[in-house]
Amino acid sequence: MNESFLAKVQEVCDDVSRTTSPERLYENLIPFIAKVCDTPASALITAATKGAAGNSFWVVQGTGRFSGSAGGYLRHAEVQQLMEEAVARGSNVYAEGRVVFHFSHPECLGVLAYFDVRCGMEPEQQALLAFVNDKVASAIQAHTLAKRADRTRRAMVISLADLAEHRDHDTGAHIMRLAIMTDEIVHKLAELGHYRNEITREFKRFIGTASVLHDIGKVAIPEEVLKKPGKLDAEERRIIEEHTRKGQQALKKASRILDESDYLLQLSSEIALHHHEHYDGSGYPTRAAGQQIPLSARIVGLADVFDALVSERRYKQAWTEQEAVAFISARSGKQFDPLVVEAFLRVMDCRREASLIRWTPVMSVKEQHLDGDHRVLIALINQLSSAEKIGNRRNIEFVLDELVDYTIDHFNREESYLCDRNYPPSELARHKLLHAEFTRVIQEIRWQYQNGFRSGLNQELLRFLREWLSKHILVEDMKYAAARSSGQAVPV
Repeated sequence: MNESFLAKVQEVCDDVSRTTSPERLYENLIPFIAKVCDTPASALITAATKGAAGNSFWVVQGTGRFSGSAGGYLRHAEVQQLMEEAVARGSNVYAEGRVVFHFSHPECLGVLAYFDVRCGMEPEQQALLAFVNDKVASAIQAHTLAKRADRTRRAMVISLADLAEHRDHDTGAHIMRLAIMTDEIVHKLAELGHYRNEITREFKRFIGTASVLHDIGKVAIPEEVLKKPGKLDAEERRIIEEHTRKGQQALKKASRILDESDYLLQLSSEIALHHHEHYDGSGYPTRAAGQQIPLSARIVGLADVFDALVSERRYKQAWTEQEAVAFISARSGKQFDPLVVEAFLRVMDCRREASLIRWTPVMSVKEQHLDGDHRVLIALINQLSSAEKIGNRRNIEFVLDELVDYTIDHFNREESYLCDRNYPPSELARHKLLHAEFTRVIQEIRWQYQNGFRSGLNQELLRFLREWLSKHILVEDMKYAAARSSGQAVPV
Protein backbone atom coordinates (compact mmCIF):
# COMPACT_ATOMS: atom_id res chain seq x y z
CA MET A 1 0.00 0.00 0.00
CA ASN A 2 2.66 2.53 1.03
CA GLU A 3 4.96 1.59 -1.85
CA SER A 4 2.08 1.95 -4.30
CA PHE A 5 1.09 5.26 -2.73
CA LEU A 6 4.69 6.47 -2.80
CA ALA A 7 4.89 5.60 -6.52
CA LYS A 8 1.77 7.70 -7.16
CA VAL A 9 3.24 10.60 -5.18
CA GLN A 10 6.43 10.42 -7.23
CA GLU A 11 4.41 10.36 -10.45
CA VAL A 12 2.50 13.49 -9.39
CA CYS A 13 5.72 15.27 -8.45
CA ASP A 14 7.15 14.43 -11.89
CA ASP A 15 3.99 15.72 -13.59
CA VAL A 16 4.20 18.99 -11.68
CA SER A 17 7.88 19.42 -12.58
CA ARG A 18 7.04 19.22 -16.28
CA THR A 19 4.57 22.11 -16.26
CA THR A 20 5.81 25.09 -18.25
CA SER A 21 3.60 27.91 -16.94
CA PRO A 22 1.31 28.70 -14.01
CA GLU A 23 -1.84 28.38 -16.13
CA ARG A 24 -0.76 24.89 -17.27
CA LEU A 25 -0.06 23.93 -13.66
CA TYR A 26 -3.53 24.98 -12.46
CA GLU A 27 -5.29 23.47 -15.47
CA ASN A 28 -3.76 20.08 -14.65
CA LEU A 29 -3.54 20.18 -10.86
CA ILE A 30 -6.87 18.40 -10.26
CA PRO A 31 -6.04 15.34 -12.40
CA PHE A 32 -2.51 15.31 -10.99
CA ILE A 33 -3.66 15.14 -7.36
CA ALA A 34 -6.59 12.85 -8.19
CA LYS A 35 -4.01 10.12 -8.85
CA VAL A 36 -3.11 9.94 -5.16
CA CYS A 37 -6.50 10.79 -3.69
CA ASP A 38 -8.50 8.16 -5.60
CA THR A 39 -11.26 10.73 -5.81
CA PRO A 40 -14.65 10.94 -7.47
CA ALA A 41 -15.22 13.74 -9.99
CA SER A 42 -15.78 16.70 -7.64
CA ALA A 43 -12.80 18.98 -6.95
CA LEU A 44 -11.78 22.61 -7.30
CA ILE A 45 -8.72 24.86 -7.27
CA THR A 46 -8.89 28.33 -5.71
CA ALA A 47 -6.59 31.30 -5.12
CA ALA A 48 -7.07 32.85 -1.68
CA THR A 49 -6.73 36.61 -1.28
CA LYS A 50 -7.31 38.93 1.65
CA GLY A 51 -9.71 41.85 1.26
CA ALA A 52 -11.40 44.46 3.42
CA ALA A 53 -14.40 42.15 3.98
CA GLY A 54 -12.31 39.06 4.73
CA ASN A 55 -10.76 36.28 2.68
CA SER A 56 -11.93 35.58 -0.87
CA PHE A 57 -11.46 32.38 -2.86
CA TRP A 58 -11.28 32.76 -6.63
CA VAL A 59 -12.17 29.49 -8.35
CA VAL A 60 -9.56 28.66 -10.98
CA GLN A 61 -10.78 25.18 -11.97
CA GLY A 62 -13.71 23.02 -10.96
CA THR A 63 -15.00 19.52 -11.75
CA GLY A 64 -18.11 17.54 -10.85
CA ARG A 65 -20.45 19.53 -8.64
CA PHE A 66 -18.04 22.48 -8.94
CA SER A 67 -17.80 22.49 -12.74
CA GLY A 68 -19.88 25.67 -13.00
CA SER A 69 -17.84 27.54 -10.38
CA ALA A 70 -14.69 28.32 -12.39
CA GLY A 71 -14.16 32.00 -13.13
CA GLY A 72 -16.00 33.29 -10.06
CA TYR A 73 -15.71 33.43 -6.29
CA LEU A 74 -16.41 30.41 -4.12
CA ARG A 75 -20.03 30.24 -2.93
CA HIS A 76 -20.01 26.88 -1.09
CA ALA A 77 -20.08 27.62 2.64
CA GLU A 78 -18.94 24.19 3.84
CA VAL A 79 -15.98 24.19 1.45
CA GLN A 80 -15.05 27.77 2.31
CA GLN A 81 -14.97 26.90 6.02
CA LEU A 82 -12.37 24.21 5.38
CA MET A 83 -10.38 26.56 3.16
CA GLU A 84 -10.39 29.25 5.85
CA GLU A 85 -8.95 26.66 8.22
CA ALA A 86 -6.25 25.69 5.69
CA VAL A 87 -5.28 29.34 5.21
CA ALA A 88 -5.16 29.95 8.97
CA ARG A 89 -2.98 26.87 9.55
CA GLY A 90 -0.94 27.21 6.37
CA SER A 91 -1.22 23.48 5.83
CA ASN A 92 -3.50 20.73 4.52
CA VAL A 93 -6.83 20.01 6.19
CA TYR A 94 -8.21 16.46 6.32
CA ALA A 95 -11.88 15.88 7.15
CA GLU A 96 -14.29 13.01 6.66
CA GLY A 97 -14.80 12.59 2.92
CA ARG A 98 -12.93 15.83 2.14
CA VAL A 99 -9.37 17.11 1.76
CA VAL A 100 -8.04 20.65 1.27
CA PHE A 101 -4.45 21.03 0.09
CA HIS A 102 -2.67 24.29 0.86
CA PHE A 103 0.15 25.43 -1.45
CA SER A 104 2.01 28.61 -0.57
CA HIS A 105 2.10 31.42 -3.15
CA PRO A 106 4.38 34.50 -3.00
CA GLU A 107 1.61 36.95 -3.97
CA CYS A 108 -1.49 35.73 -2.11
CA LEU A 109 -2.64 33.69 0.89
CA GLY A 110 -2.15 30.48 -1.03
CA VAL A 111 -3.48 28.22 -3.75
CA LEU A 112 -5.94 25.69 -2.34
CA ALA A 113 -7.17 22.44 -3.85
CA TYR A 114 -10.37 20.89 -2.47
CA PHE A 115 -11.28 17.24 -3.14
CA ASP A 116 -14.20 15.04 -2.23
CA VAL A 117 -12.62 11.71 -1.29
CA ARG A 118 -14.05 8.23 -0.81
CA CYS A 119 -12.03 7.49 2.31
CA GLY A 120 -9.80 9.39 4.70
CA MET A 121 -6.04 9.68 4.40
CA GLU A 122 -4.02 7.70 6.89
CA PRO A 123 -1.26 9.53 8.82
CA GLU A 124 1.45 7.78 6.76
CA GLN A 125 -0.25 8.91 3.54
CA GLN A 126 -0.60 12.45 4.85
CA ALA A 127 3.14 12.50 5.55
CA LEU A 128 3.91 11.37 2.00
CA LEU A 129 1.59 14.01 0.57
CA ALA A 130 3.92 16.63 2.06
CA PHE A 131 6.17 15.87 -0.93
CA VAL A 132 3.34 16.89 -3.26
CA ASN A 133 2.84 20.09 -1.28
CA ASP A 134 6.52 20.93 -1.54
CA LYS A 135 6.71 20.16 -5.25
CA VAL A 136 3.60 22.19 -6.16
CA ALA A 137 4.68 25.10 -3.96
CA SER A 138 8.14 25.04 -5.58
CA ALA A 139 6.58 25.07 -9.06
CA ILE A 140 4.32 27.98 -8.11
CA GLN A 141 7.29 29.87 -6.71
CA ALA A 142 9.42 29.24 -9.82
CA HIS A 143 6.65 30.23 -12.27
CA THR A 144 5.73 33.34 -10.26
CA LEU A 145 9.32 34.55 -9.89
CA ALA A 146 10.01 33.99 -13.61
CA LYS A 147 6.91 35.96 -14.50
CA ARG A 148 7.82 38.70 -12.04
CA ALA A 149 11.34 38.94 -13.50
CA ASP A 150 9.92 39.31 -17.01
CA ARG A 151 7.45 41.95 -15.87
CA THR A 152 10.08 43.86 -13.91
CA ARG A 153 12.36 43.94 -16.94
CA ARG A 154 9.48 45.04 -19.16
CA ALA A 155 8.43 47.76 -16.71
CA MET A 156 11.97 49.15 -16.61
CA VAL A 157 12.23 49.07 -20.42
CA ILE A 158 8.89 50.87 -20.78
CA SER A 159 9.88 53.51 -18.23
CA LEU A 160 13.15 54.16 -20.04
CA ALA A 161 11.45 54.33 -23.44
CA ASP A 162 8.79 56.66 -22.04
CA LEU A 163 11.47 59.27 -21.36
CA ALA A 164 12.44 59.25 -25.04
CA GLU A 165 8.84 59.25 -26.25
CA HIS A 166 7.80 62.20 -24.08
CA ARG A 167 10.41 64.32 -25.86
CA ASP A 168 8.87 63.55 -29.23
CA HIS A 169 5.17 62.86 -28.70
CA ASP A 170 2.38 64.09 -26.47
CA THR A 171 2.17 60.69 -24.80
CA GLY A 172 4.18 57.53 -24.37
CA ALA A 173 1.13 55.42 -25.27
CA HIS A 174 2.69 55.05 -28.73
CA ILE A 175 5.24 52.56 -27.44
CA MET A 176 2.60 50.27 -25.93
CA ARG A 177 0.47 50.37 -29.08
CA LEU A 178 3.61 49.55 -31.05
CA ALA A 179 4.43 46.59 -28.77
CA ILE A 180 0.89 45.25 -29.10
CA MET A 181 0.89 45.51 -32.91
CA THR A 182 4.38 44.00 -33.13
CA ASP A 183 3.34 41.00 -31.08
CA GLU A 184 0.16 40.53 -33.14
CA ILE A 185 2.12 40.57 -36.41
CA VAL A 186 4.61 38.01 -35.06
CA HIS A 187 1.73 35.79 -33.95
CA LYS A 188 0.19 35.95 -37.44
CA LEU A 189 3.51 35.34 -39.20
CA ALA A 190 3.95 32.17 -37.14
CA GLU A 191 0.36 31.15 -37.80
CA LEU A 192 0.91 31.60 -41.55
CA GLY A 193 4.09 29.51 -41.39
CA HIS A 194 6.43 32.32 -42.45
CA TYR A 195 10.01 32.63 -41.13
CA ARG A 196 9.79 29.41 -39.10
CA ASN A 197 13.52 29.38 -38.34
CA GLU A 198 13.61 32.97 -37.14
CA ILE A 199 10.39 33.09 -35.11
CA THR A 200 11.60 31.00 -32.20
CA ARG A 201 9.94 30.72 -28.82
CA GLU A 202 12.50 33.20 -27.48
CA PHE A 203 11.80 35.63 -30.36
CA LYS A 204 8.06 35.53 -29.60
CA ARG A 205 8.72 36.05 -25.90
CA PHE A 206 10.87 39.16 -26.25
CA ILE A 207 10.00 40.93 -29.51
CA GLY A 208 7.15 43.02 -28.06
CA THR A 209 9.29 44.32 -25.20
CA ALA A 210 12.28 44.88 -27.50
CA SER A 211 10.16 47.03 -29.83
CA VAL A 212 9.58 49.50 -27.01
CA LEU A 213 13.19 50.73 -27.25
CA HIS A 214 13.14 51.39 -31.01
CA ASP A 215 13.48 55.19 -30.64
CA ILE A 216 15.61 55.31 -27.49
CA GLY A 217 18.34 57.13 -29.47
CA LYS A 218 16.14 60.23 -29.66
CA VAL A 219 17.22 61.16 -26.15
CA ALA A 220 20.51 62.27 -27.77
CA ILE A 221 18.85 64.49 -30.41
CA PRO A 222 18.82 68.27 -29.70
CA GLU A 223 15.44 69.59 -28.62
CA GLU A 224 15.35 72.32 -31.27
CA VAL A 225 15.65 69.70 -34.01
CA LEU A 226 13.43 67.05 -32.47
CA LYS A 227 10.53 69.44 -31.87
CA LYS A 228 10.94 71.77 -34.83
CA PRO A 229 7.39 72.58 -36.02
CA GLY A 230 8.25 73.11 -39.69
CA LYS A 231 10.02 71.09 -42.35
CA LEU A 232 13.55 69.92 -41.53
CA ASP A 233 16.46 70.99 -43.72
CA ALA A 234 19.07 68.50 -44.95
CA GLU A 235 21.38 68.91 -41.94
CA GLU A 236 18.51 68.62 -39.46
CA ARG A 237 17.29 65.50 -41.25
CA ARG A 238 20.79 64.01 -40.94
CA ILE A 239 20.79 64.76 -37.21
CA ILE A 240 17.37 63.15 -36.74
CA GLU A 241 18.44 60.05 -38.63
CA GLU A 242 21.36 59.63 -36.23
CA HIS A 243 18.92 58.48 -33.54
CA THR A 244 19.11 54.99 -35.02
CA ARG A 245 22.88 54.69 -34.55
CA LYS A 246 22.82 56.40 -31.17
CA GLY A 247 20.13 54.01 -29.95
CA GLN A 248 22.07 51.01 -31.16
CA GLN A 249 25.29 52.24 -29.54
CA ALA A 250 23.61 52.70 -26.16
CA LEU A 251 22.00 49.27 -26.29
CA LYS A 252 25.18 47.57 -27.52
CA LYS A 253 27.04 49.07 -24.57
CA ALA A 254 24.44 47.63 -22.20
CA SER A 255 24.72 44.28 -23.99
CA ARG A 256 28.51 44.21 -23.59
CA ILE A 257 28.12 44.64 -19.83
CA LEU A 258 26.24 41.34 -19.90
CA ASP A 259 28.84 39.76 -22.23
CA GLU A 260 26.35 40.11 -25.10
CA SER A 261 24.36 37.23 -23.64
CA ASP A 262 21.04 39.04 -23.18
CA TYR A 263 18.66 38.23 -26.04
CA LEU A 264 16.32 41.13 -25.26
CA LEU A 265 19.16 43.64 -25.61
CA GLN A 266 20.31 42.00 -28.85
CA LEU A 267 16.83 42.31 -30.35
CA SER A 268 16.44 45.87 -29.07
CA SER A 269 19.79 46.88 -30.56
CA GLU A 270 19.05 45.59 -34.07
CA ILE A 271 15.58 47.14 -34.01
CA ALA A 272 16.95 50.52 -32.90
CA LEU A 273 19.46 50.54 -35.76
CA HIS A 274 17.34 49.14 -38.59
CA HIS A 275 13.66 50.05 -38.03
CA HIS A 276 13.86 52.85 -40.65
CA GLU A 277 15.37 50.65 -43.36
CA HIS A 278 13.22 50.01 -46.44
CA TYR A 279 12.77 46.64 -48.09
CA ASP A 280 13.96 48.08 -51.42
CA GLY A 281 17.14 49.52 -49.84
CA SER A 282 16.07 53.17 -49.86
CA GLY A 283 15.85 53.60 -46.07
CA TYR A 284 18.46 54.54 -43.46
CA PRO A 285 20.98 54.39 -41.86
CA THR A 286 22.73 51.48 -43.68
CA ARG A 287 20.50 51.22 -46.81
CA ALA A 288 20.14 47.49 -46.12
CA ALA A 289 17.55 45.74 -48.28
CA GLY A 290 15.30 42.67 -48.15
CA GLN A 291 16.51 39.88 -45.88
CA GLN A 292 19.59 41.92 -44.96
CA ILE A 293 17.28 43.86 -42.64
CA PRO A 294 16.69 41.84 -39.44
CA LEU A 295 13.17 40.38 -39.26
CA SER A 296 12.62 42.14 -35.94
CA ALA A 297 13.27 45.54 -37.55
CA ARG A 298 11.11 44.75 -40.61
CA ILE A 299 8.18 44.01 -38.29
CA VAL A 300 8.68 46.97 -35.95
CA GLY A 301 9.31 49.31 -38.89
CA LEU A 302 5.85 48.55 -40.30
CA ALA A 303 4.13 48.73 -36.90
CA ASP A 304 5.84 52.09 -36.22
CA VAL A 305 4.69 53.59 -39.50
CA PHE A 306 1.11 52.40 -39.00
CA ASP A 307 0.87 53.89 -35.52
CA ALA A 308 2.43 57.16 -36.69
CA LEU A 309 -0.10 57.42 -39.52
CA VAL A 310 -3.21 56.85 -37.36
CA SER A 311 -1.96 59.14 -34.56
CA GLU A 312 -2.34 62.89 -34.41
CA ARG A 313 0.92 64.80 -34.29
CA ARG A 314 1.69 68.49 -33.94
CA TYR A 315 2.50 68.57 -37.66
CA LYS A 316 -0.35 66.34 -38.98
CA GLN A 317 -3.89 65.10 -38.47
CA ALA A 318 -4.51 61.43 -37.76
CA TRP A 319 -5.23 59.26 -40.77
CA THR A 320 -8.12 56.81 -40.70
CA GLU A 321 -7.25 53.14 -40.32
CA GLN A 322 -8.46 52.54 -43.86
CA GLU A 323 -6.11 55.20 -45.23
CA ALA A 324 -3.16 53.83 -43.26
CA VAL A 325 -3.86 50.23 -44.35
CA ALA A 326 -4.10 51.33 -47.99
CA PHE A 327 -0.77 53.17 -47.71
CA ILE A 328 1.01 50.17 -46.22
CA SER A 329 -0.49 47.80 -48.78
CA ALA A 330 0.72 50.07 -51.60
CA ARG A 331 4.25 50.07 -50.13
CA SER A 332 4.50 46.25 -49.97
CA GLY A 333 7.78 45.15 -51.55
CA LYS A 334 9.06 48.72 -51.55
CA GLN A 335 9.16 50.02 -48.01
CA PHE A 336 7.84 46.87 -46.33
CA ASP A 337 8.45 43.12 -46.41
CA PRO A 338 5.51 41.58 -48.37
CA LEU A 339 5.13 38.72 -45.89
CA VAL A 340 5.04 41.13 -42.97
CA VAL A 341 2.42 43.18 -44.84
CA GLU A 342 0.37 40.02 -45.34
CA ALA A 343 0.48 39.27 -41.61
CA PHE A 344 -0.37 42.91 -40.78
CA LEU A 345 -3.46 42.79 -43.04
CA ARG A 346 -4.58 39.59 -41.31
CA VAL A 347 -4.15 41.34 -37.95
CA MET A 348 -6.35 44.22 -39.10
CA ASP A 349 -8.99 41.78 -40.37
CA CYS A 350 -8.95 39.99 -37.01
CA ARG A 351 -9.26 43.26 -35.13
CA ARG A 352 -12.31 44.26 -37.17
CA GLU A 353 -13.97 40.87 -36.71
CA ALA A 354 -13.38 40.87 -32.95
CA SER A 355 -14.47 44.49 -32.43
CA LEU A 356 -16.87 44.81 -29.48
CA ILE A 357 -17.56 48.54 -29.48
CA ARG A 358 -17.19 51.36 -31.98
CA TRP A 359 -16.77 55.06 -31.42
CA THR A 360 -19.65 57.13 -32.80
CA PRO A 361 -20.27 60.91 -32.70
CA VAL A 362 -23.04 60.41 -30.15
CA MET A 363 -20.31 59.41 -27.65
CA SER A 364 -18.61 62.80 -27.83
CA VAL A 365 -18.54 64.76 -24.57
CA LYS A 366 -17.48 67.84 -26.55
CA GLU A 367 -14.03 67.94 -24.99
CA GLN A 368 -11.25 66.96 -27.37
CA HIS A 369 -8.80 65.36 -24.93
CA LEU A 370 -11.45 63.35 -23.09
CA ASP A 371 -12.97 62.19 -26.38
CA GLY A 372 -9.49 61.09 -27.41
CA ASP A 373 -9.10 59.17 -24.15
CA HIS A 374 -12.41 57.40 -24.73
CA ARG A 375 -11.35 56.38 -28.23
CA VAL A 376 -8.15 54.87 -26.83
CA LEU A 377 -10.05 52.93 -24.15
CA ILE A 378 -12.48 51.59 -26.78
CA ALA A 379 -9.53 50.52 -28.94
CA LEU A 380 -7.90 48.71 -26.00
CA ILE A 381 -11.05 46.75 -25.19
CA ASN A 382 -11.34 45.78 -28.86
CA GLN A 383 -7.69 44.68 -28.84
CA LEU A 384 -8.37 42.51 -25.79
CA SER A 385 -11.18 40.84 -27.69
CA SER A 386 -8.92 40.31 -30.72
CA ALA A 387 -6.07 38.85 -28.64
CA GLU A 388 -8.47 36.53 -26.82
CA LYS A 389 -9.98 35.35 -30.10
CA ILE A 390 -6.62 34.19 -31.43
CA GLY A 391 -5.41 32.93 -28.02
CA ASN A 392 -2.42 35.27 -27.72
CA ARG A 393 -1.57 35.34 -23.98
CA ARG A 394 1.45 37.63 -24.40
CA ASN A 395 -0.64 40.21 -26.18
CA ILE A 396 -3.45 40.00 -23.65
CA GLU A 397 -0.91 40.82 -20.93
CA PHE A 398 0.40 43.78 -22.94
CA VAL A 399 -3.13 45.10 -23.49
CA LEU A 400 -4.17 44.57 -19.86
CA ASP A 401 -1.09 46.51 -18.71
CA GLU A 402 -1.93 49.36 -21.05
CA LEU A 403 -5.64 49.26 -20.14
CA VAL A 404 -4.87 49.55 -16.42
CA ASP A 405 -2.32 52.32 -16.94
CA TYR A 406 -4.38 54.32 -19.40
CA THR A 407 -7.59 53.95 -17.39
CA ILE A 408 -5.94 55.38 -14.28
CA ASP A 409 -4.43 58.29 -16.27
CA HIS A 410 -7.75 58.99 -17.99
CA PHE A 411 -9.73 58.94 -14.75
CA ASN A 412 -7.24 61.37 -13.19
CA ARG A 413 -7.57 63.71 -16.18
CA GLU A 414 -11.35 63.49 -16.11
CA GLU A 415 -11.57 64.15 -12.38
CA SER A 416 -9.22 67.16 -12.69
CA TYR A 417 -11.37 68.44 -15.55
CA LEU A 418 -14.52 68.20 -13.37
CA CYS A 419 -12.80 69.85 -10.40
CA ASP A 420 -11.64 72.76 -12.57
CA ARG A 421 -15.22 73.30 -13.75
CA ASN A 422 -16.78 73.29 -10.27
CA TYR A 423 -18.66 70.03 -10.74
CA PRO A 424 -20.99 69.51 -7.73
CA PRO A 425 -19.06 67.78 -4.91
CA SER A 426 -21.64 65.01 -4.43
CA GLU A 427 -21.66 64.15 -8.15
CA LEU A 428 -17.87 64.33 -8.33
CA ALA A 429 -17.57 61.98 -5.34
CA ARG A 430 -19.95 59.52 -7.00
CA HIS A 431 -18.01 59.75 -10.26
CA LYS A 432 -14.78 59.02 -8.41
CA LEU A 433 -16.33 55.97 -6.75
CA LEU A 434 -17.34 54.59 -10.15
CA HIS A 435 -13.79 55.17 -11.39
CA ALA A 436 -12.24 53.52 -8.32
CA GLU A 437 -14.44 50.43 -8.58
CA PHE A 438 -13.71 49.92 -12.27
CA THR A 439 -9.98 50.38 -11.64
CA ARG A 440 -10.11 47.78 -8.86
CA VAL A 441 -11.90 45.31 -11.11
CA ILE A 442 -9.48 45.56 -14.05
CA GLN A 443 -6.44 45.43 -11.74
CA GLU A 444 -7.87 42.27 -10.20
CA ILE A 445 -8.49 40.77 -13.64
CA ARG A 446 -4.91 41.57 -14.65
CA TRP A 447 -3.48 40.01 -11.48
CA GLN A 448 -5.54 36.85 -11.93
CA TYR A 449 -4.56 36.54 -15.58
CA GLN A 450 -0.86 37.19 -15.08
CA ASN A 451 -0.64 34.63 -12.28
CA GLY A 452 -2.33 31.95 -14.37
CA PHE A 453 -5.58 31.97 -12.38
CA ARG A 454 -7.50 32.83 -15.55
CA SER A 455 -6.93 30.59 -18.54
CA GLY A 456 -8.53 33.23 -20.76
CA LEU A 457 -10.84 36.23 -20.93
CA ASN A 458 -14.30 34.82 -21.56
CA GLN A 459 -17.03 36.60 -23.51
CA GLU A 460 -18.90 37.45 -20.31
CA LEU A 461 -15.92 39.43 -19.04
CA LEU A 462 -15.40 41.17 -22.39
CA ARG A 463 -19.10 42.09 -22.46
CA PHE A 464 -18.75 43.56 -18.96
CA LEU A 465 -15.87 45.80 -20.11
CA ARG A 466 -17.79 46.87 -23.21
CA GLU A 467 -21.03 47.59 -21.37
CA TRP A 468 -19.34 49.40 -18.48
CA LEU A 469 -17.45 51.74 -20.80
CA SER A 470 -20.46 52.33 -23.06
CA LYS A 471 -22.71 53.14 -20.12
CA HIS A 472 -20.09 55.30 -18.44
CA ILE A 473 -19.59 57.43 -21.55
CA LEU A 474 -23.22 57.58 -22.70
CA VAL A 475 -24.78 58.09 -19.27
CA GLU A 476 -22.33 59.30 -16.62
CA ASP A 477 -19.98 61.37 -18.78
CA MET A 478 -22.87 62.89 -20.72
CA LYS A 479 -23.99 64.60 -17.52
CA TYR A 480 -20.99 66.90 -17.48
CA ALA A 481 -21.12 67.21 -21.28
CA ALA A 482 -24.71 68.44 -21.03
CA ALA A 483 -23.83 70.82 -18.21
CA ARG A 484 -20.92 72.23 -20.21
CA SER A 485 -22.99 72.79 -23.35
CA SER A 486 -25.70 74.55 -21.35
CA GLY A 487 -23.20 76.72 -19.48
CA GLN A 488 -24.19 75.22 -16.11
CA ALA A 489 -21.91 73.85 -13.43
CA VAL A 490 -24.36 71.09 -12.57
CA PRO A 491 -25.29 67.88 -14.37
CA VAL A 492 -28.67 67.74 -16.10
